[in-house]
Amino acid sequence: MGTKYNVLFMRDNDTVKRYRLSPFWLQLLFWFVILLGICAVGGAWAGYTFWDQNTVLRQEKIELQKNLNAASVQLERLENVNKILDSYDPNELQLLLAAVPVEEKRVETTAQTVDLNKLLFYKNLMRAGVENVKLRKSGGSLALSFDLNNLQTSSALSGFARVELIENNGSGLSVKANSNDMSFHIQRFKVVRTRFALPSSVDFKDLYGIRLMISTNKDELIFSEVYPLSRVLN
Repeated sequence: MGTKYNVLFMRDNDTVKRYRLSPFWLQLLFWFVILLGICAVGGAWAGYTFWDQNTVLRQEKIELQKNLNAASVQLERLENVNKILDSYDPNELQLLLAAVPVEEKRVETTAQTVDLNKLLFYKNLMRAGVENVKLRKSGGSLALSFDLNNLQTSSALSGFARVELIENNGSGLSVKANSNDMSFHIQRFKVVRTRFALPSSVDFKDLYGIRLMISTNKDELIFSEVYPLSRVLN
């Protein structure tokens, strides 16, 4: 007969219970506890490793998104330049770009020049993002809407937005929109909607697009971009 071990369980005001266990079951219990500990350590190590890899992948995704946004911005600027150049007569462009000397006592014909750097001025400090810009004409007024995103969600973003109408000749005209509609204090995003009257001195068919400008409460310009009507007009 093999060796067995007695295990006693004693409780107050109760009978003593005795169990007889063979060494096999005790060894099995011992190795089960060891295996359980190994599984716990392995699970903790795997969790930490996968969490670290996920953090690296998230950082790489953010960098790729920034590079994609930068490439998209450059493409849009080139498209804007091409559309503006297409809107001018080739002969007029030649007058604007060529330096032609003017003789004395000759009647000068002045051609209006367009500063493309000023017209297509772009600024993005990656603190505010603008998406889904839409413009709709209703009678003598324009309805504007866009999504404003806070790209630095660690802190709230407060400020105001401004709108400028850009004519085909390159001149800009500021419009007076409702200040309550254009001001914001956001943690993540806000849908901005406003309506403003079309200035009487401007013909809608002479408009090239609109410029959106986002500034902080300290009047720091953090975003500025021109949107052609062909892209945003509904």
